[in-house]
This record gives sequence, C-alpha cells and structure tokens, in this order.
Amino acid sequence: MTIFQKTRACMAALAAFGLLASAPAQGPATVAPSAQASTKVAKQPNIVLILADDLGYADVGAYKADRYQTPNIDKLAKQGVRFTAAYAAAPVCAPSRAGLLTGRYPQRFGFEFNQGPGNRELKEGYGLDAKELTIGNVLQTAGYKTGLVGKWHMGIADQFYPTNRGFDEFVGLLTAETSYGDPAQPGVRVWPKDRAAAVAATKDGVFHRWPHAKILDGPNRTPITDANEYLTDYLTNRNVEFIERNAQSDKPYFLYAAYTAPHSPHMVVQKYYDRFPEIKDELQRINAAMIASLDDGVGRIMAAVEASGEADNTIVVFTSDNGCGDYLSGLCSCDPMRGGKLTHYEGGARVPMIMRWPGKLTAGALYSGTTSLMDLLPTAVAASGGHLPADRTYDGVNFLPFVAGKATGQPHDVLIWRRAPLVSIRAGDWKLWEVSDKTRMAGQSPYGDYTLLFNLKDDENETTNVAKQNAAKVNELRALIKDWEKDKKPAAWPTARDVTWNVCGVVFTVPI
Repeated sequence: MTIFQKTRACMAALAAFGLLASAPAQGPATVAPSAQASTKVAKQPNIVLILADDLGYADVGAYKADRYQTPNIDKLAKQGVRFTAAYAAAPVCAPSRAGLLTGRYPQRFGFEFNQGPGNRELKEGYGLDAKELTIGNVLQTAGYKTGLVGKWHMGIADQFYPTNRGFDEFVGLLTAETSYGDPAQPGVRVWPKDRAAAVAATKDGVFHRWPHAKILDGPNRTPITDANEYLTDYLTNRNVEFIERNAQSDKPYFLYAAYTAPHSPHMVVQKYYDRFPEIKDELQRINAAMIASLDDGVGRIMAAVEASGEADNTIVVFTSDNGCGDYLSGLCSCDPMRGGKLTHYEGGARVPMIMRWPGKLTAGALYSGTTSLMDLLPTAVAASGGHLPADRTYDGVNFLPFVAGKATGQPHDVLIWRRAPLVSIRAGDWKLWEVSDKTRMAGQSPYGDYTLLFNLKDDENETTNVAKQNAAKVNELRALIKDWEKDKKPAAWPTARDVTWNVCGVVFTVPI
C-alpha cells in the first residue's frame, strides 16, 4: 500500500469514530453534533479565520520567544492548540491563498505562480478558476453569513470579485499589496523611503492609491477614500464591526480576516514605531512595529468575540499565508526554520497556526502532526455540520479527529509544493527540494541544478544535505512526486520575474 493509499484508508476509517461520513476526497464530511448549547440555530459555531501576510514561523512569540513579542497571539495559543508542523499550500502569497480557499492543491487548477503585477493580472484575466468553490461558497451552503475583510489576491476582474466567489460582504484590496496610508502624514515611517510610491502617490496634497491598489467596499467596488487611518487599524475596525453586527443574528457567521501586515510596503505609524526604541535597524524596527499592529488587531478581534457572548461557540484560527519575506536582507530569522517566502526550505512554507475552540480543543495543547492550510476548508465544513461537494477531489482533510486523538496517524503523510521547475516534498521525516525541469540542460537553468535532501527529525533547520548518502530515498521521493503530478495541471500563467538573494548563507534564484 502506498503512502497516498494509507492516507485515504486512514480517513475512511474515521467513520468508525462517527466523525466523518466518508473520506474527504470522496464525499461529504460531517462531525457529530455539539453537546453544548449555543445561541445559533442548529448549534453551528461561528468561524473566524485570521490570516497574516508574510508572517514567519519565528515572528510569533509563541514559536520563538526571543524574537518579537506578540502577547495577543501568544494568549490565543494558550487558549487553543498550537500547531508545530502546519504548512501553506505554496511558499508565496496567491497560490497559498488559492489552496487555503479551495482546500485543494493549487496545481489542480493551474494556480502555480502569483498572477501580478496588477496590469498583467487584469489584462490577461488571471485569477481563481471560475469552476473552483471557495470556503465561502461551501459555508454559505451550510447556512453561514460570510465576510472577507482585507486582502483577496485571487483576481481583479468581475468574475473573480469576492462577492461573486462566496462572500456576502467584502472590504479590502484585490491585489498583492497597497499603501498602509498616506506616506506624507506626520509620523509615518517607510522603508525604504521611496517604497510607498510603488502603490500610492500624494499629488497637490491629496493621497491616491494606484488603480489596482485601492481599498474597495461592497459589491459595487466603492473606493474607501479616508487614508488618514493606518490600514491595519482600519481592517481591524471592520473585522470588529462584522463580528458585533453578526453576533446579534441567529445565523452563524464566517469571517475571513485577511490582513496585509507585515507584507510590503514596510510602513508604520508613530504609535507602533515608538514601541521599539531598542531596535536600531530601521527595517527591523518597522517590521516589528507592523507585527505589533497585527497583534493588537488580533487582540481586538478576540475582545469582540468575548463581548459577543458567543466565545464558547466560536472557532478562531490564526495563521500566515507563507514565510517571512527574507529576500529583504536581514529581515527574517534563520532559526528555527531556514529560509522564508519563495524558498522551498521549511521557513518558506511552514507557518504558525493556532486554533481555539473552547470545550472542543484542549487549551494550551501542542499538535505536531503534519497539517496544511488546505485542511481549513474541510475542517470548517466538518465543524459546521455541512458537506463537502462530492464532485471534486479535496486534498485537505478534517484534522479535528487527529488533534482530538480519535484518529491514528496524522492528517498528511505526504505534502508536495511545486513552482516549476522547483519542486519539494515532505514525506514523513524526509524533505526533498530540487530543480526538476525535463527540458533543463545541466548548468543552463536560471535556478541552478541541485538536489537537497534533509531528515527533518534530525535536522529541522535543513543544515546538512544528505542526498548523496541516500540515493534510494531520493528516488523514492521522486517517484511520489511523479505519481502526484498525474492529475495536476501545468501553470496557467508564467512567473512574472525571478529573484536572487542569499538565503541563510546560500544564494538561490527562484520564481515569484
């Protein structure tokens, strides 16, 4: 029996626990009804998914205590389960979000690279395939009011607009980034000083975001014109308002709180900057301040959940779309995970993830099983008592039985990441990352010619390449990748550009 078959067999066996109607790839998923009372009809829990942007594993105090202090996120970790082997579906923004939103490998529908910049994205019509269902679509079917506050990054054209893709409400940006406010305002710090000009301009004393970087509100794309408020604070205000308003309804709600922090442009207001006088490097100080603004936002969201009277019937998940943007020199930590965004090192795809569900999940627990952001859709649907559509394969699984100790093994024996010609796989304790381009001639690929194999149990920091000593393991993992690729599609669009930089002592060139 192959590893893939073992995973599916394990999921099918969960029916014996009364937790799944069938394996997620084959049909609907359900969980046993809650034994606790709730104000919601059918006792469905509210669901709040908080997604940070480019927040690394080591950027959260609960994961690396000596780097940044994130008291609100750390408090959430004490109240819920902290996952130590959670992975994004890709080590870069848009494909990662596509995997999270659909519960499927983005390679099933060609979403392999970022689709921007904005002009290219709109002109070529790049975005989330219209046939794909989002977590918003599926939870709407389960009776939820759905809202998105923040970054979409799934396409600019009307067919991709969030209110056409499963979200009843939307306020935020459609593309990868936008200015956090008017850089000309007193006390605003930007690194580098001219960076904000890439997404905004101040002309004749009036602040303007570029057309594809506007903050839009509602199905009619109404622009938000007030740029005096720091964007992270504005998004927090809208998240809190959504919770307060929908907590008064008998209908359960799903909030996708997709922050932009600490993604570029690196920009912060004085009140956050002033918290870190001990940090002398300007970029590091601004980054710490941006993470502090995000952490404050998490605290305010949790306060709103508590004040709603429905905290015991509200699932809160906090995570990040990928690793830290370490192509900015010195920004990221090389410990405990090497590398960051765009790389296939652990620091590129392994992310912090915390889940709080009072009465259902043990407060302060650790879970070390291999999980994926693709699991959030099947897990949320199972918790809601809803059903997964039976007309497609889901690569994510409902991880609740595993976390609760009611299922043996772990959610994933194998996870694979591809941004052709780069490909990587984690299978058990083994991790392979290599350039796998059939048309490549040795020495002529812009990405080099390398095969990196690590045993994560012994070498979590991926310091020692053991590929030469383990040729049989390399071939075994290559065979798994080849099998995985049989039902995946090639990239629907090419990368816009490549980036070269020193990744914790080794120079890599990778596609965006």
